[in-house]
Amino acid sequence: MRLINVTLKTIYGRKIIEGLNLIINKNDKIALIGEEGNGKSTLLKYIYNPKLIEDYCFFNGTRDLCSTIGYLPQIIEAKWNQLGAQDYLLLDKPGDEPDYDIFNNINLIEKLFVKYRLDIDKFNSNQMISTLSGGEKIKLQLIKILYKNPSLILLDEPTNDLDLETIELLESFILNSNIPIIFISHDQKLLENTSNRILHLEQVKRKTEMKWTLENVGYKEYQKLRASRNQKQDQEAYRTHKEYDEKKQILMRQHQLVENALNQAVRSPSEGSILAKKMKNVLSKEKALEKMEIVSYYQPEEAINLFFDDLISLPSKKIIFKMENEKLSVEDKLLATNLNLVVKGTEKITFIGNNGCGKTTLLKKIYNSLKEDKSISVGYMPQNYDEELSLELTPVSYLQSFLGYDKENKSKIMSCLGALNFVEDEMNSTINNLSGGQKAKLYLLKLVLLKNDVLILDEPTRNLSPLSTPVIKKILSNFKGCIISSSHDRSYIEEVSTSIYKLQEDGLTKIDD
Repeated sequence: MRLINVTLKTIYGRKIIEGLNLIINKNDKIALIGEEGNGKSTLLKYIYNPKLIEDYCFFNGTRDLCSTIGYLPQIIEAKWNQLGAQDYLLLDKPGDEPDYDIFNNINLIEKLFVKYRLDIDKFNSNQMISTLSGGEKIKLQLIKILYKNPSLILLDEPTNDLDLETIELLESFILNSNIPIIFISHDQKLLENTSNRILHLEQVKRKTEMKWTLENVGYKEYQKLRASRNQKQDQEAYRTHKEYDEKKQILMRQHQLVENALNQAVRSPSEGSILAKKMKNVLSKEKALEKMEIVSYYQPEEAINLFFDDLISLPSKKIIFKMENEKLSVEDKLLATNLNLVVKGTEKITFIGNNGCGKTTLLKKIYNSLKEDKSISVGYMPQNYDEELSLELTPVSYLQSFLGYDKENKSKIMSCLGALNFVEDEMNSTINNLSGGQKAKLYLLKLVLLKNDVLILDEPTRNLSPLSTPVIKKILSNFKGCIISSSHDRSYIEEVSTSIYKLQEDGLTKIDD
């Protein structure tokens, strides 16, 4: 299997990748890495089915691939939400004829449900996809992929929403699979533990230039190799810049001396002829110097710039939310009882727990309770961004719908999007074409611009790159309002949370350490 001379560029002309040649071998674990908006998900979609990107990308090249490709997208398509888990496994896409042959191999289905710790009742009862947790949806997608026995597997952020136990299962599957796997992840441990090849997509100089790097090494070794290569590039850049500057200074002095001598030798034809030859020689050297190869310094991708209004403040003793001996249910299923919680002032609390325990349901319950409270301004960031975003709008028009459509607001919005590394074509393209990480940054910017003083955040760092995540964690840690969130990101939990609660069937337990 291979890709030959593949080039992808947006309909606005910005190149995502150019001239990519990639041979995919049997035991490859290729980690596709890069910052938000660099085209990782777009490349994965192209590999799976070019029709998925034809409305926003031009492409050419050759896909010499197998017929059976398993693809796990970043977010399960919304059209599945009103169907059941059984329907999801029986259908290739909504509206297709069901493949009842699956029941001939129900033992394999049951084994996969057990292996990935997904309750088989969700299949037997045909539980609605929309009621599954983010982690349960990912497990269901993995089961569907593996049941079909693909020859190539593509995974776009597979660890999003998975609990630690399931992440370890996924790591083991990737590591031990002889099926080639290309995967996108911002989970450093997954990258370190599983990858044996790296494909790195970069966009530099405000996304005016792209480059890709392919190395047949694991993630840790790639990081060392890249750091060493960048250091050598900077050393060579320093040497060539210094050499150029020194030669230019010498030639400038020679040029000035000969020019002065020529001005003084106007009455001596013989001397003037000699000086003219000298000047010709100097000019020739200057011309040659301008052709000298000068190595550029390493151009890192730019970090984002985002901050909340310092004027946001809440009284430390103000009760933001309170629940006493309440129950938590989804449809007819009871998830938890005896829920007791008091959130005050500027607390930053985080819910943890296994997939399907009800963290997202609890956050929605809290949000629905608080959004009508006129004494606070509540912002909500869901786990599935498409639930709340207007996908047919552009990022600019989406934010204008909250702030207003005047010229001043538009200028402010574009300036803020630029600080988050959006370029003009991304600002003016539909939200549907943005990467998960870009949608996450758009949500966070909305919270900033609306000056919300209470934030309800469901897995806020789940799609953010290693360059953006530290910035987001810092601004949330310094936020002067209240945060109620859920997360599986251990560094987020440690750096942002002031209180941690574990959600289980018998209620919420505060974690002291």
